[in-house]
Amino acid sequence: MKNIISILLVATLGVLLTFTGCKEEETVTEPLPMVTVSGTVKADMNLATAGLEAVPNGTKIVFRINSQDLVQTPIAGYTYEVLQYEAIVTDGKYTIQLPTTVHTAVPVVITPVDFQANQTQADNSFKEVTYTGFPSVVNTQKGERFFVNLTY
Repeated sequence: MKNIISILLVATLGVLLTFTGCKEEETVTEPLPMVTVSGTVKADMNLATAGLEAVPNGTKIVFRINSQDLVQTPIAGYTYEVLQYEAIVTDGKYTIQLPTTVHTAVPVVITPVDFQANQTQADNSFKEVTYTGFPSVVNTQKGERFFVNLTY
């Protein structure tokens, strides 16, 4: 009887050591720092007056970041995703929070999305026009604020 109790005790102790002896290390990932990018968005909406006007509310601006640029030590041969964010223009302005890094500048491609709107002609008539925006790039890094004005 003592042998059976001893064997059960040793077996129980072995099982406990198996489950408590091998702990996986927990890795805590810190969230990426964020940076603010903002600016104005204008187009020649009125040919009857000089200067540019604010684009219509609801116009989209797209921001793309290669996720490899957010990693301090990228893995060779790994295919990193392109992260895409959107901002909506309100009163001719946009503002967005984007991830960035501390160790290096992160290139962000900013692309104004094409839109159609009535353009006031020199004789005050209207003509529907497709406005095409051109991409620009800003290099972001923690602790900075960026202003990028866009023109169609």
